[in-house]
Amino acid sequence: MKYKAIPLVVILGSGVLVLTGQQPAPSGVFTSAQAEAGRLAYERTCGKCHTNTLMGRKGDPGELPPLSSLPASYQKFIGPRGFVAPLTGKVFIDRWGGKTAGQLIERFQETVDDPVLKFEGMNDETTVNITAYVLQVNGAKAGTEPLTRATGSIVGSITR
Repeated sequence: MKYKAIPLVVILGSGVLVLTGQQPAPSGVFTSAQAEAGRLAYERTCGKCHTNTLMGRKGDPGELPPLSSLPASYQKFIGPRGFVAPLTGKVFIDRWGGKTAGQLIERFQETVDDPVLKFEGMNDETTVNITAYVLQVNGAKAGTEPLTRATGSIVGSITR
């Protein structure tokens, strides 16, 4: 009878070891307020080129908003191919998954600072908030710590 209990003890013991050996879920690296502010800023700026779905442009007819409806400076920035990289999905994660959230903010800042685009109402905080929104769309969860330019979390570790 004692010997029949041994496999049960072994199975239960292994389950405890597996559970204690798992990595905890990463905590949020931005606040929900940052992501919401980022969504609003994204829709009035970046979303015009990257689209409101964050899927970017392929230069296909019928993409919304139509390229021809964008300001001339945006059209010049996009160029004749009409391609704009996606900010969500596999292509985005393949490109940015191994980099830090701070590096992503830095890249977004380069676009914001481009003199051709002439974004209105953009500042350093807005760029950080837009990054929080992009991370959220890619599956990252909000938490209590605000996103900053020094955030060292790896994008792929906080997104789905």
